[in-house]
Amino acid sequence: MTLARWRHELLVNRLAGSIVMSMPMRARLLRMAGLDVAAARVRHGCYFGSSDVRLGDDVFVNVGVFFDGVGRIEVGDGVAIGIQSMILTGTHAIGPRKRRSGPVDPRPVVIGAGTWIGARVVILPGVTIGEGCVIAAGSVVTSDCAGEGLYAGVPAKRVRDLAEEGEE
Repeated sequence: MTLARWRHELLVNRLAGSIVMSMPMRARLLRMAGLDVAAARVRHGCYFGSSDVRLGDDVFVNVGVFFDGVGRIEVGDGVAIGIQSMILTGTHAIGPRKRRSGPVDPRPVVIGAGTWIGARVVILPGVTIGEGCVIAAGSVVTSDCAGEGLYAGVPAKRVRDLAEEGEE
C-alpha cells in the first residue's frame, strides 16, 4: 500500500468514519483528505475508495454508505442517501477463461440535485440519475434515470412521475 493510500485509509475510512467523530469534524477531515464535501453531512461508517467524490451543498449521507471510488462520483445539492447504499463506479471487461474479471473499467456516477436514494440501494457504474428522483429502498439502478421520477425494483424501473414542488 502506498503512503498516499495508507493516509487516505487512516484519515478517511478509519478516523473520519468513526462513530465518535462529530459530523462537522468528519467533514473537516474529509476535506483535508481531498474530498469535495462542501456543506455535506456524512454519518459514521461510510467508506470512500478514493478522493474523487464531490458531495454538493446540503447533502445527507446516512450510516454505512459505500463509495467505491474507482471512477468519479458527483452528488448534486440536496441529495439524501439512505443507510448502507452502494455507489459503484468500477466494472471489468470480460477476460479470458483463466481470469474472467479482466481490466478495470472506471465509469462515473452522477446523482442529480434533490434526489432521495433509499436504504440499501445499489447504483451500478456509469449511471446518471436525474434531478428530483426517488430511488426506492433495495433497488438496483442499472441504467440512467430521467429526472422527477420514482424508480423501484431490481433492476430499477420508473414506477411513476413525481409532481413538481407545490403540485399534487
